[in-house]
Amino acid sequence: MVISTSDKKNIILDPDFLRRLARLKIETRKILGGVMKGEKRSKKYGTSVEFADYRDYHRGDDLRYLDWNIYARLERFFLKLFQEEEDLTVHVLVDTSASMQAGDPSKAIYAKKLAAALAYIGLTNLDRVSVTTFQNDIKEGTQLLRGRAHLATILDLLNKVESGEKTDFLKSMKSFTLRHRSSGLVFVVSDFLDPVNVKEGIKRLKYNNNDILLLHVLDRTELEPDLRGDWALTDSETGDVVEVSVSPRLISDYKRRMVAYLDDLRNFARKLGLGYVLTTTDVTPEDFILKKLVVTGFVK
Repeated sequence: MVISTSDKKNIILDPDFLRRLARLKIETRKILGGVMKGEKRSKKYGTSVEFADYRDYHRGDDLRYLDWNIYARLERFFLKLFQEEEDLTVHVLVDTSASMQAGDPSKAIYAKKLAAALAYIGLTNLDRVSVTTFQNDIKEGTQLLRGRAHLATILDLLNKVESGEKTDFLKSMKSFTLRHRSSGLVFVVSDFLDPVNVKEGIKRLKYNNNDILLLHVLDRTELEPDLRGDWALTDSETGDVVEVSVSPRLISDYKRRMVAYLDDLRNFARKLGLGYVLTTTDVTPEDFILKKLVVTGFVK
């Protein structure tokens, strides 16, 4: 995969990486009730080809599924149940706010590559896939797509969108859930640097009974800052400038606060039954997906 330090450079997925992604599939931990029959094994009972269980016959049931062999032995009516194959709806939400411009490669470039890779896994397995970008609200997004030929559509979208506005996580999630009312598996790729609105936004996203995985993307220097001396620090989203004298004590206090914030977000996700994974941009997208993300069970 080609690494870029500018939002304006194209996202490119290496052919060898695509071949490895094509061997994976996206899994959900919930019964989501897809609209069409497809590639995913549902925990619901339907009428497809694979036998699952029996239940007692009730007036009005389809007589075609009565097991006459059991009736001949027990003189009781039992209905055959079959395991239903159901498609999976996969949404990938990508944070492209101003704070995502930080880093080399930028968090935005890294997040877009993760989004493209996840979308490709879903498209390859004939899941219904959408990709949506957000900043102070949801921005550009695709319709639900099916089939790997639509990777070009997703790459065009991601290459067109640039980072630049302040994050409003809650507003973005509200808008997304109003646009996509049916439940699905939702990947949220973000630095989650909107502490006031992140938790409420995540709760809103969960209202639709979505299965959710939070992919927390940070630059390594945000975890381990390498600053000393006097600095004028500018907030990338508000433009506010703060002059600070960076001492070992200040660095230690920053790290403590950052660890506390990450622990709080991780515990919050766990309490809601959501998935959470932290990565930094010095870990290649290939290694993150093929080695770390598969441990979550969302990708196998």
